[in-house]
Amino acid sequence: MECKSLNDCFRGYLKEIEVSQEVKETLEDARLKIKRALTDGIGERTAQEGNRIVPHFMRQGSAGYKTQNMPCCPPAQQVDFDYGCYLPLSYHEDKSEPREAANDFFDMVDSILKPLAKVNGWTAEKKKKSYCLTLSQEIRFDVPLYSADKDFPKIRDMQSANESVQGSTYSACDEQEERDLDWDDLPTESIMLAYREDNGLYSWKKSDPRMLNLYFMNKDDDDRAIYRILKGWRDFNFQDGKGPSSIFLMSLAEKANAGKSFTDDISAELLKVLRFIKSMALPDGDEVSVENPADPREGIKCPTEKFKELQSRAVGFASAIAGNMDPSDAARSLAVQRHLGKRFPVIKDSVQINRRGALPSVRAG
Repeated sequence: MECKSLNDCFRGYLKEIEVSQEVKETLEDARLKIKRALTDGIGERTAQEGNRIVPHFMRQGSAGYKTQNMPCCPPAQQVDFDYGCYLPLSYHEDKSEPREAANDFFDMVDSILKPLAKVNGWTAEKKKKSYCLTLSQEIRFDVPLYSADKDFPKIRDMQSANESVQGSTYSACDEQEERDLDWDDLPTESIMLAYREDNGLYSWKKSDPRMLNLYFMNKDDDDRAIYRILKGWRDFNFQDGKGPSSIFLMSLAEKANAGKSFTDDISAELLKVLRFIKSMALPDGDEVSVENPADPREGIKCPTEKFKELQSRAVGFASAIAGNMDPSDAARSLAVQRHLGKRFPVIKDSVQINRRGALPSVRAG
């Protein structure tokens, strides 16, 4: 698209970093294969123990609230798809030790998904809080493992496995697919996440992602635009993939805007967020905390050293948007590109601007 204003450039950037149709199809095909393998595998293994259990699944994180971007620097950065796998609480209540159930859950999932990964050319790995499948340099599929109250409802509503995603259909299996969970299907208490402790063994901890997921799922496209640009800015400036977390950046944006909806004036809204980041006082400790927008009693944290770097970069990014050196949209677009990379389009006549000195080189983005 031809950009005539800085906001046009931001909209063009959002299109440039949008997850491609090919990646969407790859993720959907993987989702169906993973769901089918775990449903069959867990059902068969638990039936052998005398109590057949059917797992349920739910899209979570950026896949659920539609803030995924194509990575700036793969493989250090990847499109991630979080797909929660839920078993009834009775699964670990039936074990002599809850910790035994957590380890068995991970081992069972590993024994099912590792062969699937081998067949499909993926890599499989147990992580601290999820089972991770790397599909390619650009794509990662995370399966966090949960137990939920034994009374959570049995899902009966079925839909075709040949689901449509943005006009494309998939045929990973010909059977009817049990629909994924909605948050209303789950209990409001007793959701436990299996996670690896420092001793290398897995255990359970209370972890209900409901409130935060619902909060961001209910945001609108103008809000998502700000979140995605902040994530793209982070990715360009922390190319090792070790910058502040996406949920930390999104919570910063919410705090900067007092939880209100953003407008479609992207430049003005981003400037508001960046100025808020610049203004935040640094704590004495090792972590900076921002209020969880879904639950003010909780904080979402970032290492202080990472936040200092983010603050430093926010100064230049804010100056570029504000046009402190040259207020014309063409000059501002060129200045912003230094902070977002070449995926950010510039206004064509920017090369004709009478500016002071040569522009510094621009990193690939």
